[in-house]
Amino acid sequence: MRSRLAAMIILVATCGCQSRQDVPSDILSTDKMEKVLFDMLRSGHMVNNFILSKDSSINKDQAQIEWLNKVLIFHAVSEQQFKKSFSYYQQHPELMAKVMDSISKKEEDPLIKIRKPGKALLPE
Repeated sequence: MRSRLAAMIILVATCGCQSRQDVPSDILSTDKMEKVLFDMLRSGHMVNNFILSKDSSINKDQAQIEWLNKVLIFHAVSEQQFKKSFSYYQQHPELMAKVMDSISKKEEDPLIKIRKPGKALLPE
């Protein structure tokens, strides 16, 4: 009887202590989502500040879609998987905040920081 009670307590404690940060297996992990979103943001910057500034005849929407698709291919993520994961993160703001906070920290890193064309990476 005591061993059953001990087993039940351990089972309940183990299940109850699972991280609320876990995501379902069909959803991108917070680490993967962070990487994909960060690269998507960078691709938008690339299109707006480098590609369109050099050739105004390019269709902006089409160029952005192409670069977003390149990001998904690079990370081996389907459009459907990304949309499903993004929707999941929107419904779980604590997880989305974690992802966005990590991206914000990356953007502040002077070695990663996205800069405007013609601007020096490090101040003189």
